Amino acid sequence: MSYDPEFRYWMGDDDGGFFDDSGGGDQGDDDQNDDDDQQDDDQQDDDQQDDDQQDDDQQDDDQQDEEPSAGGGDGGDGGGNGGDDGDGDVNDQFSDPDDLIPPDDDVALSASDFPNATGADFKDDDGSWTPDDYQQSAANLFGDHEFFGDTMTTQRADEGYQAFTDPGFMSGFDQVAPGSSETVRLFEREGQLSAFGFVTTAMLEYLRMRYTGIDLSNLDVSVPGRGERVEPKPLPPAFDSIQPADAIDLRKYSTPVGDQGQTSRCSAFAWTHATEMVFNIKTGQAGQAPRLSPSFTMLEFQRMQGDAQDYRYAYSGGDGTVGGTDPAQVLVEHGTCRQELWPDASETPTTSERVLLGDAEKHHLDATPHPIAIDDVHKVLSANCPVHVAMNTGSTFSDVGRDGLFNAAEGPSGRHGRHAMLIVGYTGNYYIVKNSWGETWGDKGYCYLPKNVLAASEPDLVAVLIKKDQPAS
Repeated sequence: MSYDPEFRYWMGDDDGGFFDDSGGGDQGDDDQNDDDDQQDDDQQDDDQQDDDQQDDDQQDDDQQDEEPSAGGGDGGDGGGNGGDDGDGDVNDQFSDPDDLIPPDDDVALSASDFPNATGADFKDDDGSWTPDDYQQSAANLFGDHEFFGDTMTTQRADEGYQAFTDPGFMSGFDQVAPGSSETVRLFEREGQLSAFGFVTTAMLEYLRMRYTGIDLSNLDVSVPGRGERVEPKPLPPAFDSIQPADAIDLRKYSTPVGDQGQTSRCSAFAWTHATEMVFNIKTGQAGQAPRLSPSFTMLEFQRMQGDAQDYRYAYSGGDGTVGGTDPAQVLVEHGTCRQELWPDASETPTTSERVLLGDAEKHHLDATPHPIAIDDVHKVLSANCPVHVAMNTGSTFSDVGRDGLFNAAEGPSGRHGRHAMLIVGYTGNYYIVKNSWGETWGDKGYCYLPKNVLAASEPDLVAVLIKKDQPAS
């Protein structure tokens, strides 16, 4: 059904507003109690009848709530304004540099903070950089990292694994799972064969049926592309005077790296982490944001998309999330609940949906989603605004070591699906990206993505524009 604000949480298998996998009996009792409470509260009835203004406001809210469904199912282009009813409103909202939150000194860094780097490392790649240029710049910028030059193979070797290189087996494996040789590595330890890397969710199910003797639990997953790409828009006037720093690192405002497991919730994780980060940025303090639930976020996304089924389907991520600004707008308007009410690794929440909904209303995305071009990413990040990215994957994803560095010589092909993450900074021409594949992937869950790789990945970039709170007059 459509995303009707009057019944935005109605599903066909529930009692008219809420559902849980344990059945509707207890919830029915709750509804009866609610009815009794409503009948007893005569004053509330009178107030509601007399409050004409509240009725008018509710009609306005209903009309606004209907907007995300206008284009959500077709890839997000229909609602791609970020809910601002056109470029004019976002330009008015961000019309002055004072509307932005300036970065702290430990967030905005200069070339002098990187003693091994040269001025050339901080010049923007206009498309002329070669893989060798990126390799040299990586050595200058990240060469003092404890694991610089690390790969998946060296990381697994330190964990006691040996690479499994039987040519005949690997050839057969690739025939069964075409393209898997580009993104999956097999290792052996104590007689057990284990797979590392990533595959699409559909391929993972096929491998589970075909190779019951291989431990596939360490594989990460990507999702198929969904909908059309969002068209970037110019930045509003407040950003005109922003001079990008040599480096920006917003990680001090990040909440801990999540682990989506073998599910399609990558975009839900990225948008949920963006919501948490915005809270920390606006308060000016790290660690203040409550941890929020990507699974409830995914449920909200699926309802906006029209493909919601039940809690377990939301946990699985289903067919993934549409692109554009529509998913973020759901969080702007409706929020998401705390993680303790629906933990990341739990297929179902720990409480009733009535509690989830009430809690979600306390945790909205306090920002404006806005699609941007890759050349505007530095400017946006220099204004303390993270960027949601959905991009094609490739073989380089599967070989990121503990230094977090992508190989700039290997562009993503898109053959292996897409993946969503959150860009939280940059150093020269390397973007600092927060992933949701756990803290054992990359540099404690983060990676450093070369601009040329991102540019070749057909990226959808949605900036999370944060407006400074103005003092009360």
